[in-house]
Amino acid sequence: MAAEIKRDLQRLRQNAALAEPDAVLKLSLVTRERLTSPPEAGDVIAVVTALRHRVAGLAAHARRYVEVELNWDAGHHYMTLTERQESLAQELGCASKTVRRHADKALGTLALHIAGGEEAAAILNPGSRATETPELVDEPSRSGGAEDSPGSWQGSLRDFWQLTRHSRVDIVCSEIPEEERPEFADPHDRNYLRYAKFADLDSLIFTRTRLAQLDPDVVIRDFSPSEYFDSDTDTCIVIGGPPWNAKYREFLPQLPFLFEPHALGEDDPLVIPQLDLTLGPRWTQDSELVEDLAVFTRLTLAQGTTVILLGGCLTLGVLGAAKCFLQGARGAANAAYITERVGDQNFVLVTEARRVGGISDMADLTRTPPLLLLAATGPTSYTTLIDNTDRYLRP
Repeated sequence: MAAEIKRDLQRLRQNAALAEPDAVLKLSLVTRERLTSPPEAGDVIAVVTALRHRVAGLAAHARRYVEVELNWDAGHHYMTLTERQESLAQELGCASKTVRRHADKALGTLALHIAGGEEAAAILNPGSRATETPELVDEPSRSGGAEDSPGSWQGSLRDFWQLTRHSRVDIVCSEIPEEERPEFADPHDRNYLRYAKFADLDSLIFTRTRLAQLDPDVVIRDFSPSEYFDSDTDTCIVIGGPPWNAKYREFLPQLPFLFEPHALGEDDPLVIPQLDLTLGPRWTQDSELVEDLAVFTRLTLAQGTTVILLGGCLTLGVLGAAKCFLQGARGAANAAYITERVGDQNFVLVTEARRVGGISDMADLTRTPPLLLLAATGPTSYTTLIDNTDRYLRP
């Protein structure tokens, strides 16, 4: 039944859609019966009113797409579906195909709401604060409650990181150069500590902990670049920039940026050749670090593996990249912000990472847009969707 209703909705959204309310008469009798009880097949007002009620019951993200599809959004009021989709895509800064993909999912959800009636709508979208205002929910859970439903921020983050039950996640963390390591980083030392050779330990521990909280059934392994030779994993997370992470360096030929290598103790600035742009950490006159650059990159390989690169000029930027999409509800809001603009495309995000009073501050992309967002248009080509780098370059 839901599939039939979805086909009805896809027909309904064509041309002027509900800008001409009698278009609801194109709906099949089954759909109209599910919307109005008892059925009033010829009553346009009853069907439109019932349909509005069902749309209002959707989560905000899905509701937005459906209202544009059905020509109920005054900001995207056009007489053809293509124009409405292109208008929304322009507002979101994404491709029309991304809008179509999200809209198709939203119509599928609406069809389930209609097919299942009020009881199904309450189950599919309980209207909890976890759905509408995720910032009010903080601790992750796998208890199966409403706060951990597919529409919750936990579910959103699992989708963003491509986490499924029993999926395999390999983390490849940067390592300290051999000449800089303590003696107990040597396996032959009597007090050998494996993690003593790892750099970016804060980011490694934070990432492992947050992923385990999101899904305790995910299998997580960690490696240094010199230990890692696997290529059969669901998700590979590379922590730490290329100067100290050989695995990160392997991806640089496919990326639109690089970290310019400098001597130990100096900054390795971020360089974006296609924009003729070089950015580095900002310091006070007293050599106190003000802010670093967090660089988050997502690559999806043809074999299905998702590769996440967490980079920065310094360790602060690397931690900022990790926190951006893992810090609870704020991370989920950031993920939704990016997903609306790039969909499933590969992308590079650059934003500020700050330390305030010893606390590593985290970006809120919904309030302060990123410095830079690049979306992949080919294996090695990227287009600029957002460029606010002048904000960073200002003194």
